[in-house]
Amino acid sequence: MAQHAVVVAFTSRCGATETLAHAAAVGVVNGRGLPRLRRLADEGGPTPAGCLATLQRMQKEYVTPTEADIAGSPALIVVPSAGMTPASEVWQPFMAMLRIAAAAGPAGKLGAVVDAGDRHTVAAFASALEACGFTLVATSGDPRAHGRAVVDAVALHSRTAG
Repeated sequence: MAQHAVVVAFTSRCGATETLAHAAAVGVVNGRGLPRLRRLADEGGPTPAGCLATLQRMQKEYVTPTEADIAGSPALIVVPSAGMTPASEVWQPFMAMLRIAAAAGPAGKLGAVVDAGDRHTVAAFASALEACGFTLVATSGDPRAHGRAVVDAVALHSRTAG
């Protein structure tokens, strides 16, 4: 069985949301998928106290998501920090990229949103993904379960579509 790549896009400055993204990536691996962790570029502003070393490490370890990442993956898991919206400064370029990709290519990609502690954030991102043509995968509150559920849904979708 072919392994499916799943992009896990997240924002993090102090590492808490990074931890959730890692958990989702572990779920992708558990589901026999290939996670592609991508951290969105920083929105600027002051770095929270005590986070500089973590932020500098993440800036070295991760690349930002690209159109090729999205085009080459049947699924996307987004991990926004609590309180963010798709209109937040850090998410705007990524959401614009998703809208362009949706307009240029076939719909049918799968998506999920990891809850970082704010149900309004989850709802806003779920709605934005659906507007970009993503089919949302029903998941539990556990980020690992998100990753596994997305890979299972991709496998099912590829069997029924092929």
